[in-house]
This record gives sequence, C-alpha cells and structure tokens, in this order.
Amino acid sequence: MERFRDILKASNLKSTYQRLAILECIDTHGHIDIETLFELILQKYPTMSKATLYRNINDLLAFYILEEVKLPQQKQKYEIKKVPHIHLLCSHCGNVEDIFVETKPLLETIFFQSGFEISSSFIVMNGICKRCSGKK
Repeated sequence: MERFRDILKASNLKSTYQRLAILECIDTHGHIDIETLFELILQKYPTMSKATLYRNINDLLAFYILEEVKLPQQKQKYEIKKVPHIHLLCSHCGNVEDIFVETKPLLETIFFQSGFEISSSFIVMNGICKRCSGKK
C-alpha cells in the first residue's frame, strides 16, 4: 500500500482510500474490467459509487498510473502501468498474461524498413495458455 501512496504522491495526487482501493485491487487481480473491479471494491467499500470509480480511473489514466488494455472480443481492462510488454491472450479461457520481451529491436526494424516512427504500441498475441493446453 505504501508503494501506491508513493506513486500517487509523485504524481501530485491525493492518496484517497478510493484510489488506494482501486490500485490495490488491480494489483491483486491483474488485468481487470471495470464491472469486476467495481464488484470487488464494493465488497470492501460498499459506499463507493460507480461515478467515483470512473472518475478515479480517469485520473489514474491521465497521470499514467494505469493503462487501458484493449483486447479483441473482450471488455476493456485496466492494469497498473508497467515497462513495455506483450499481452498473451488465451483463446480458450480468456486469461491474459504479461510477458516482458525487449521490443526495441522490433521497433527499430519497423523504422528501418518503413521509416515509420512508432510513438506507442500495444501487442496482443493469441494462443492457448499452459493451463488450457495441459502442458506444464
């Protein structure tokens, strides 16, 4: 929890219980959609309104503390901002995993071949996760 207080302070945002609850819940559950997030937060803070949740999500997005995870054929999800990474989406169970792979060589190749300067990227790879494939 202290880590989130430090992150909020560094962004000049107040450490409200709502913001801390949102960050703690997302940290615990990983990639999460707004409806699931709201249900989980209500268990601990039954007085929080959906409007408060949306307002705080927007603030955390604006200050680059959270980022949107847009996945094909799924509700928009949120995660705590991390170093650039790739999302692995299981086409069987819908689970989303992060994999941290150096993307700089890919971006350099794209620039070298096309001259296109990429300012941001979001990579999703679809397949079957270990659990669904039965492999360990």
